[in-house]
Amino acid sequence: MKVKLLLTILGSILFINCSTEKDTNASSLVLVPGNVPLIVKINDMDTFLSEIDGNEILQKLRNSKDISQLIDRLKPLGYIKSPLGGYLGLMEEGNNSFSFVYIPVDSIPQVALDSTLNKSVESISKGDLNFIRYEVDGSTFYTSVIQNKEVVGSSEAAIESVWKHVENETPVKGQFLKFDKIGNPAKSAQIWLDLNNGRNLLNRVFGVESETGKEKYSDWLSLDVSLDKDALLLNGLAIVNDSLPSFLGLFSNTGPLSNKTNTLAPNGLDSFISYTFTDFKDFIKNQKRFFDDTGKRDSLFTAVEEIGIGQMDTNRVLLLKAYGTANISDYIQSIQTNSMEYQGSEIIELGKDSLLRQSFYPLVQEFDPNFACVLENTFVFSGSREGLERFIDMNKSGQTFDKSLLFENIKDLITEESTLLSVANSKGIEDNLNRTGLGSLSHLFKNTDLTDFLFSSQIVSDAGFLHTNYLIKKINATGNKSGTLEMFRVQLDSDIYLNPQFFTNHRTHGKDIVVQDQDNVLYLITNKGKVIWKKELESAVQGKIHEVDIYRNGKYQLAFTTNNRFYIIDRNGKEVAPFTFKYDGGNLNPLAVFDYSNNKNYRFVVTQGTKVYMYNNEGKIVSGFKYTNAEDTITGAPQHFVIGTKDYLVFKLANGLLKILDRVGNDRIKVKEKISFSENEVKVHQNKFIVTSKDGLLHEIEPTGKIGKSSLQLNADHGFDATSRTLVIMDDNVLSIRGKKVELELGVYTKPAIFYLNDKIYVSVTDIQNLKTYLFDSQAEPIVGFPVFGASSIDMADMDNDNKPELLLKEQDNSITVYKIQ
Repeated sequence: MKVKLLLTILGSILFINCSTEKDTNASSLVLVPGNVPLIVKINDMDTFLSEIDGNEILQKLRNSKDISQLIDRLKPLGYIKSPLGGYLGLMEEGNNSFSFVYIPVDSIPQVALDSTLNKSVESISKGDLNFIRYEVDGSTFYTSVIQNKEVVGSSEAAIESVWKHVENETPVKGQFLKFDKIGNPAKSAQIWLDLNNGRNLLNRVFGVESETGKEKYSDWLSLDVSLDKDALLLNGLAIVNDSLPSFLGLFSNTGPLSNKTNTLAPNGLDSFISYTFTDFKDFIKNQKRFFDDTGKRDSLFTAVEEIGIGQMDTNRVLLLKAYGTANISDYIQSIQTNSMEYQGSEIIELGKDSLLRQSFYPLVQEFDPNFACVLENTFVFSGSREGLERFIDMNKSGQTFDKSLLFENIKDLITEESTLLSVANSKGIEDNLNRTGLGSLSHLFKNTDLTDFLFSSQIVSDAGFLHTNYLIKKINATGNKSGTLEMFRVQLDSDIYLNPQFFTNHRTHGKDIVVQDQDNVLYLITNKGKVIWKKELESAVQGKIHEVDIYRNGKYQLAFTTNNRFYIIDRNGKEVAPFTFKYDGGNLNPLAVFDYSNNKNYRFVVTQGTKVYMYNNEGKIVSGFKYTNAEDTITGAPQHFVIGTKDYLVFKLANGLLKILDRVGNDRIKVKEKISFSENEVKVHQNKFIVTSKDGLLHEIEPTGKIGKSSLQLNADHGFDATSRTLVIMDDNVLSIRGKKVELELGVYTKPAIFYLNDKIYVSVTDIQNLKTYLFDSQAEPIVGFPVFGASSIDMADMDNDNKPELLLKEQDNSITVYKIQ
């Protein structure tokens, strides 16, 4: 039954929290009672249930005795038909139990019972509150219409809590309101948890003994839910209060780094964990604030950048990577009792000392560092000599953990930099959970066969919160799965103005990212999500940014116009002389860049009103170009096309003239008719110039000057793109690719865009109303994993040269996201 699987996902999500689309219908969220510490926001009920029904992990976990109570209590959810989703809240109830309420987004009846079911229905009134009590196949539940929503609850008390909440006009928890705004509506569900008030509830749900006196995981969690056939991914945010003890609070303000100890740790581990610190002193401060901390050791380990812990069976290895080694070397020498050589490396035997455990508590526990060795700037400790000998052997042979099957299965699912990164197989999961703040939940897996699965978690500390990712997936030989993979997100200082674009990095031959915010700040960002530089401009970039190589040496620059300037900026953010040029009066069109012979002998065309300025690579006006004044105002950027052996320069004018010129500015084709141009550019398709008009006509201009018209009955705000063979049209919610039509949901769509990568055509369009980005192939078939959450048109490239394209877009008002298509 699907309901059992729904309950299971709650169990799977809550096991993390136990140790641990922007909603446009606020009237539903405000009905959630104030004593609800856990909310499951279901965006798409059918999709959610379908994902649950086909998930292999949940099939296994639902048999755990620890969540059988949860399954029984939530069984009535199987009788709810809620096409638009809603909010499921869990709360404490008397007798060490818990209850639930479900508040739909829509106002239609939610309970739909098959006539074949064994059921009874009874109406109940308590003052002004009217209930319906259902008994269906041994389950009892209640419904009541409150503010036009049919609320479903597991008890009368649950329904009454909604009623009282509304009557008292109790405000919704502020953090839940924030989570509601940032949740990804493209996911089938999100989980929000108030851990300050939800601990007892979680203990009751899973029968966990009280953990009074132990640190909690965090204060708040918001997790998007992604389910594949054999994978469960939860990613979102954790909020911590720096004044209250919590496990994730240990990493407040520590900052993430690239994980390196996995390249040294031996292959074959059952569990591996890495903790990184931009400044270890921040960890010490958090540690002192949260734990009874004694001893003076601030100067001993302050150079530590990363702690790596590997576990295989009962053997453990601890790696300390540091940017300075003197203090730690002195410490090791001070407790050294013996020394021996093995394979050209020194193994140092150590005396008993608890300083190492104390200094990294609670990250390092139950570990006796009896032996140590040094590898460059990394100190390696083990409880046994054999453990270090194995470490040295595997290091010398290149059999390191980053090449293991376990790590191969997660490396495309994680960002390069982490505050905490962990991965474990079924043998190492208990140790892994204990060392990542989730230990009280390991009991959920003891009676579940997850032999072929791995567990991974990643925490990335950010200003005021932590990015969280949790994953359970089947281990497979290739490691990768088809579909989409979110690579990383980058948040800007202000809302985005210019949609992000890829830009070639001549050093790596990959792609970086360029984007501008509404404060006119231009950003260059690596393909790992790190901001290289920011440059404030005097105004917004017009149109797109062009990638050029004006010195013809393989080093690329950014070329573009703003309102009143023409810039060329190098990869370091420096303006290239003799550019920048300033134009009195402003109101420049987007820059056009022509490369007639593909030899980087560029022509930069700046247009302002009726004026045309054409520059060469040296920033000098091209004297031979005659078309310096147009007949009317030029609209948009001029364009360059090649048909056969001839060049064509195309200008659209405000009076409806289409000027098609040769290289020197003479008329090459005289277009006699005027066109009421749409907002789309001119394209070349099947060796004809094509352009659409506001009245929905497609105009085709042949090189001979002959004009044809086709009435496509398009709306005035339609969009189109074309290549020599492919024509794509977006009209209302209908996307046409090579004549094949796809009807999408109603929305507001960007113009379609065609990309050709790795011998494959991709067509993209984004619904900026419902924040969904779609991707199709040339046969109008959707690409697996789409739509994804997006708020802009996209750019595509193979940014890391692995023959798997990446997709770049604006996600939130001030953040960009990169997805890999696998």
